[in-house]
Amino acid sequence: MRAELSVEIARTPEDVFDYLTDVANLPAWQSGVHSASRDGDRIRESRHLLGRELTTTLAIDEEERPRVFAIRAVDSPVPFTVRHTLEPSGTGTRLTVVGEGDAGLLPGFAAGIMARRAEKQFRKDFERLKRLLEA
Repeated sequence: MRAELSVEIARTPEDVFDYLTDVANLPAWQSGVHSASRDGDRIRESRHLLGRELTTTLAIDEEERPRVFAIRAVDSPVPFTVRHTLEPSGTGTRLTVVGEGDAGLLPGFAAGIMARRAEKQFRKDFERLKRLLEA
C-alpha cells in the first residue's frame, strides 16, 4: 500500500523540518502516538493502533535539513517507510510525504480496509501538522 500527499505550510522549510523531526512533537500531531524518544538514528514510539498498544523502533535512513527526512520501521507488524521532502514554495514550504507499507501478512479484505484507514489517517495527521505550524 502507498499513500502520497503534498501540503503547503506557511512556514519556512527550516521551521517545518525542525518541528517535524523533533519527536517530542509527535503526540501533538500524529493520532495514536502517546510518546516518542530519539537516540541517534533510532526513534522509539508508543502508539495505540487497531485496539492495541504498539511500541515501534524506527530507523532514520535519511536526514538532510531542511530538505529530506526518511524513516523506516525496524520492528513493526506492518513494515513501512515514510519519506518527507520539503521545498520552498512562495512564502512557505511544500511538504510532500510518501508512505509505503506492506500489509501482505493480513488477509486480502483486512489489508484493503487497513490501507484505506491508514491513508485517511495519514491525511488527517498532516493537516493537523499544518494547522499547528500555522497557528
